[in-house]
Amino acid sequence: MAALLAFRLAGHGGFATDPVGVLALAAGATGAAVAATRLAGVGNRRAGTLATWLCAALLANLVLAAWAVWMVTAGHPAAALAVAAWNSAWIPPLALMQLTASAAIRTGARAPWTHPVLAAASGTVTLADALLTTASEPFTGLPTIAPEDWRTALEPVGTFATLLGVLALLLVPVTLWRAALGSEGSARARIGVAAAGASAAPLTVCFCLLLAVARDPGAVEPSLGSVAFLVALAGASMFSTACALIAARGGVEGRQVAIVVRGTGLAGAALVVIGTGTIIAAPGLRLGASSVAFLVAAVTVVVGGGAWAGTGRLARALTPQHPQHPQDPQDPQHAQDPEHAQDPQALNDKGLAAPAGGATVTGLTPREAEVLAVLAEGASNAGIAAQLVVSERTVDAHLRAIFVKLGLTPGAETNRRVRAARIWLDHAAGNRGPQGLSKAD
Repeated sequence: MAALLAFRLAGHGGFATDPVGVLALAAGATGAAVAATRLAGVGNRRAGTLATWLCAALLANLVLAAWAVWMVTAGHPAAALAVAAWNSAWIPPLALMQLTASAAIRTGARAPWTHPVLAAASGTVTLADALLTTASEPFTGLPTIAPEDWRTALEPVGTFATLLGVLALLLVPVTLWRAALGSEGSARARIGVAAAGASAAPLTVCFCLLLAVARDPGAVEPSLGSVAFLVALAGASMFSTACALIAARGGVEGRQVAIVVRGTGLAGAALVVIGTGTIIAAPGLRLGASSVAFLVAAVTVVVGGGAWAGTGRLARALTPQHPQHPQDPQDPQHAQDPEHAQDPQALNDKGLAAPAGGATVTGLTPREAEVLAVLAEGASNAGIAAQLVVSERTVDAHLRAIFVKLGLTPGAETNRRVRAARIWLDHAAGNRGPQGLSKAD
């Protein structure tokens, strides 16, 4: 950071030395380092390690930028290599911020299949970008991220790599959102916060694409857009690590869910408004100032209002509900549907508030006990699979074994998932923690 600021003071006016972008990346790295320490402090070493790697990736971006500026300023023959390496340094942080948010809700030593797929795809895209993309000649200083400043060798390969990277960045958020919306209770909130944190990376890519629109037809200065992208990258990393820390701590509050979900939704809405407004205000359309102002205001109201209302509903859906009153039974149709069961911490097999009892848990294996514990949080099969890093088929097999061992048979008026969760919660309360299972076994 000091080297880049020194280059700025020495007269290098490229966007890589712009104080706003440099300080933003430094702040993002600092935030990731703080999150890494706190994640390790709450017992999630995997997420803490990934946050540390995210910090290192953001710092590497600054180091490579300083190296590229020095090589270009000195007129070194290997300047093109330095510029190519620096040009690819923004890709690894996107993957690492997703991995950090996703790891925050996991237990056990295994990583889900989405993690190695994302890592492999991101590594491939980074390598392809570094090898195939070069700055257009001639250029003075470092080129901006404007498309006309770069050329790609083997264009079809570069296009395929870009598409692969975009699809890979959608994999983790889609998987987490599916698991969150299929769960109930506290598990739904935790997984939802992690999903929002993982969504920051694809939103950053959308912002990058928006900068191309801002350049043409928006006629926005490329260097300004390049600095804005660095700020967006740093902001996304801080948001993702904050979400990871919230999810890892557990006990997610409704206020936290609302802030995270609304922040994600409004960021997406802002991208839509800015992109649409840039096109509307483009010189080529030749619209009057009043027409541009009216259209932009209309788009802002429609998109912003829709995002505010939609994210509010989503936040309420993800927030754990208060226990139902004993006289208000749940919908019997949903009571028989395992995927729509209400919070098992509040209900018994008939959908009513269950009294505390002396139920015990016997005969369960350690893995079955873990499955039952996550089920008691309200997680669906997908949510259990996400947190324990197993397949949904494995979760289903464990649940069938648990139901048999607990003597829970299917019936027209019973919900085995809720009854099993009730047994676990009563047992945990009686033994002051899940470790009571070892005593029962």
